Amino acid sequence: MEEKTIAVWNKLADFISGKAYGDIIHYQDIQEVTGLQRRTTRYYQAIAKAKKILESRGRAIQHVGGGDYQLLYPGDYSGAYVREIKIAKNHVKRGNKILKGAPVNDMSTEERRVFNDVSDFNERMQAQLMGNYVEVKRLTGKSHPLAALQK
Repeated sequence: MEEKTIAVWNKLADFISGKAYGDIIHYQDIQEVTGLQRRTTRYYQAIAKAKKILESRGRAIQHVGGGDYQLLYPGDYSGAYVREIKIAKNHVKRGNKILKGAPVNDMSTEERRVFNDVSDFNERMQAQLMGNYVEVKRLTGKSHPLAALQK
């Protein structure tokens, strides 16, 4: 069963690799290549694994609506990166809100220890991110290319 799924990922990645930049990969084509029905867990798993394979080959796809995907043009990679970073930033913001609202007084000693470890990690991560921002600005004399994300 697992071997068939791996073959499906590779078949899908090979199919997409044969496409030109900007080509739309319709969900019907994905269903035909994989033999999997749309809106099933295995269908989306196959797409996720194919994306990883494609990325290792220097290609990338992006969902464009209606179940279809598009093979990115070379100039679209920066925008795709910025979109992913914005998503990550929003996840971090949500995580910070969860940490700030945690009922620390109601935690057991072990739970509080874990919470403190996570909080310490979060603070180090935030400091590292800010340090990277400052370093890029210092070295280049320019604002960070992702300065719009700092809002």
